[in-house]
Amino acid sequence: MEITPLTYEEVNDVSHWLASLNQTDHHFISWLESEQTAIEEQLTQLLSFSTPFAWISKQDETINGFIGLLPFLEQGLGRLLGPFTTSSQTEECLEMLWSNCLPTIKSHVSAVKVAFYKKNEKLTQFAEAHHFHCYNIEKTLLLQKKNWHLNEASTSGVEPYIVEDYEEVNELHPSAAFYTVDEMIHLHLHDSHFHLWVFKDEQRVRGYVFLEEIEGTDEAEICFMNVAKQEQNQGIGSNLLTYACEHAFTNSNVELVTISVRNENSGAERLYKSFGFEEGPTIYAYERVLPPYA
Repeated sequence: MEITPLTYEEVNDVSHWLASLNQTDHHFISWLESEQTAIEEQLTQLLSFSTPFAWISKQDETINGFIGLLPFLEQGLGRLLGPFTTSSQTEECLEMLWSNCLPTIKSHVSAVKVAFYKKNEKLTQFAEAHHFHCYNIEKTLLLQKKNWHLNEASTSGVEPYIVEDYEEVNELHPSAAFYTVDEMIHLHLHDSHFHLWVFKDEQRVRGYVFLEEIEGTDEAEICFMNVAKQEQNQGIGSNLLTYACEHAFTNSNVELVTISVRNENSGAERLYKSFGFEEGPTIYAYERVLPPYA
């Protein structure tokens, strides 16, 4: 088995291999894109660094493993894309991929995260063996277009984000979120697959919702929906959710909208289910802070 840094020439084949794996619950890993073209773009971005941030394993010239590190250098954080393996020598392949990635992790970030479905038993065992701890559990809730009915919630007060909203949106946005507020706004302004709307009352931003129409699929994800604490339980979340779902189902070919909710957030879960969302897989997020193990 041979482990080598990913090259531009291998991106197409590796992206095809990863796309097929990430569609199955027992291989799925969050933060890796779903569709092959989007994965190609993601891997190409990793190759823009002078240091390798992605590696593949091969057995007899056949791809059987991959690991990538998605760096958020300003946060000192890395998100793992993998490790994936189809090797019959599962443990050996995962260990070799990790060993090649670890020096880059140590030299660029102070913590690394990975998230996946519990059915990914290989990765669960790997994460726990390497001192990762489970810091978050989120249910994925699913809304099929056929189950969507515009309810009594209004969409009044909801409007597209404008630059003057920045400070108030920034105050509402979680500091440890996958996208920083600047990345979220950049995507909204420059990529037609992303949409950011705010709820305003008396010209003040009270909440926002961020929707991604996943390229190459008929799915959309509500990535973030946050309402100011002092404004909660006043129907703002319902208005934002109604607006986002109505947009997804009437302005594109979306057939499925997903949203994630923390296990302990029963209030939000009740709201989503009142809109017709049903339970899907649960995502387990693991983190390893490098000291004292690095």
